[in-house]
Amino acid sequence: METRALRRQLGWLLLWAVLPMPFLYIVLPPFWLVAAAAAIVLVLAPDRVLAPSKLVLNLAGIGILIVVIATGGLNVGPLRPLGHMLLLLTSLRVLMVRDRRSYLRGLALVAMVWVVSVAASTHMTASLYFVASAVIGWWVGIQIHLSGLGVAWTETGGTLPRPRHVLLAAGAAVIVAAPFFLVMPRLGSPWVAGSSFSRTTGFAPSVDLGVTGRLTESQEVALILRTVNGSPIEEGWARLRGAAFDQVMAGSWLPRRTDIRRLQPVRGIVWLDPGVTSLDGTTELEIELLHPRRYLMLPAGTVAIQAGVEMAADTYGGVLIGHRRGRPLSYRVWVGEPAPPRAAPPGQRDIRLPRANDQVRALAMRAAGGATTNQARAVAVERFLKNNYRYTLESGIRIQTVDPVAWFLLEGRAGHCEFFAGAMVVMLRHLGTPARMVAGYSGGDLSPDHDELVVRESNAHAWVEVWLDAERGWVAFDPTPAEGVPGLGGPTGLERVRWLWQQAELWWDRRLLTFGLGEQIEIVEGLSGMLHRSVEVLRRRETAAAGCSVAAILLILVAGRIWWRRSRPDGAAVRSGHTPAVRAIRRLARSLVPMSGVVPPSATVRDIGRQASALWPRVAGPVAELVGQAEDELYGPNGEGRADPAAARRLWRTIRRGIRTQELTATSER
Repeated sequence: METRALRRQLGWLLLWAVLPMPFLYIVLPPFWLVAAAAAIVLVLAPDRVLAPSKLVLNLAGIGILIVVIATGGLNVGPLRPLGHMLLLLTSLRVLMVRDRRSYLRGLALVAMVWVVSVAASTHMTASLYFVASAVIGWWVGIQIHLSGLGVAWTETGGTLPRPRHVLLAAGAAVIVAAPFFLVMPRLGSPWVAGSSFSRTTGFAPSVDLGVTGRLTESQEVALILRTVNGSPIEEGWARLRGAAFDQVMAGSWLPRRTDIRRLQPVRGIVWLDPGVTSLDGTTELEIELLHPRRYLMLPAGTVAIQAGVEMAADTYGGVLIGHRRGRPLSYRVWVGEPAPPRAAPPGQRDIRLPRANDQVRALAMRAAGGATTNQARAVAVERFLKNNYRYTLESGIRIQTVDPVAWFLLEGRAGHCEFFAGAMVVMLRHLGTPARMVAGYSGGDLSPDHDELVVRESNAHAWVEVWLDAERGWVAFDPTPAEGVPGLGGPTGLERVRWLWQQAELWWDRRLLTFGLGEQIEIVEGLSGMLHRSVEVLRRRETAAAGCSVAAILLILVAGRIWWRRSRPDGAAVRSGHTPAVRAIRRLARSLVPMSGVVPPSATVRDIGRQASALWPRVAGPVAELVGQAEDELYGPNGEGRADPAAARRLWRTIRRGIRTQELTATSER
């Protein structure tokens, strides 16, 4: 291929490699836009070759390093800066391609860009992108090394991969990827997304407002809630409580790790209220928690739980579990009339502050407006935050901020639900009202029959529980504006299609994205157990073992006999035309198809030889020799004139090499 065609092809490949990046949060837009611009230049102006001096290249390398550091460095994990550096280097290198050697170097960098795109893609459509990439890679290999296999589709010699090559490449991609998927270790989120100043939405057993300046909504499924009897899901069940945080330390919110009591099951069921031992009047729900993080997610009014794992309760009504992290957990709950959370009365920790702030206290007193009861204060502060502050996932908080809550109340005045809940807790504690932050999930996507709810990590939410009095206990308040509170999503006109698509995404999340070390261990244990059982069966049944051995030996003998008969110069193999020279003639006929059209079935061996010699004069001698051998194999008495198989294969290789050389020469001359 000429240099112009190589550069244009490299541009298209680079565009394909950066195609998923606009949908990812790993690589920032300016960097993939630079790579896309370089690719477009290669496609539209393949004759313009960049030729900088070594000094300019060295300065460009230093500039690339400075830009990568200036755009965040390692703040979001190593993958982002490495991806940024790779994109800039690739953009520079591909513009410098001037021959086949530099083309191959640029191709290696483009392949690394593609690896970054695949590694950062989590949606199920990434599998289609992977398979399509395998087909494109196969086609590029054909263009570079086996260009004679292409089917002509334009007069200028452009080629497309044959359908069988597409199927072969797609199948090879699946076959090669499957064992790697099963045995390779998983890439943890700190490597991909980092953990220092940005994270995705989702439930966490602790909150640190100082490191949540940016939030990215995650569409990963967190849990599935369904009714056992098929009744519709009530709106109150869509708020699932996880943990309550009472410890406030300069913007860090932690649950109490003391006074935890173990819950003892009675006939397999754990009763949360010792005074309730009947399920009459309750509704049974089934919950599948895909990513257990220390706490169970429970809807309001939960009376009893059946989980099959060890459970314990903290002072604030959170239910902790002893379960291997990362493995899905299914459990059942029985829900009655909503009631205040099962929790002890407030203590000193529920009004403690890390530091007093006179400005925040003055703001809280102004928001309360002279209210004297806990309920009146809670209602006033909740209304004040909803009406005077803005919800956003980009809070803009500075990493050096000492008190994130004070910064949110006095300067930023915009943030996500954790800022609103934390601000309400701090303001109420300044007024002497016990309060705490609560984290869990809110809302989700309902099925068409309203009997199943899919809750995603983007439905993670934080709210506040306030102690009103001994009779009413802890009551939930939500100071986050309505646009920041995840709600229920009902089915639309295309509800069936939409729900089927969501179920496919759910299968992808459950079977592939959450596949990790636990599932790998289960596969190994299952295979070893199957092998052990097979050995035990064979040991107990010696006759069966002997029969299997005899059957295997017979199968090997039959296969060997068939192969031997096909390699003999006489017999059915010769009469059916499956001899080496005849097979080479058939391949020669297939090579004629793209150049001279379909070879008729009535064509003789000599007809095929004459067409090939006329089309490719350079190989006329080997073709004539091959034709003679094929005629001897087909028409000689009992195959006496048949050549040695190695000689026929050697002739075919010589002919094929001559055909390619002649076609490449003709292409370069054009």
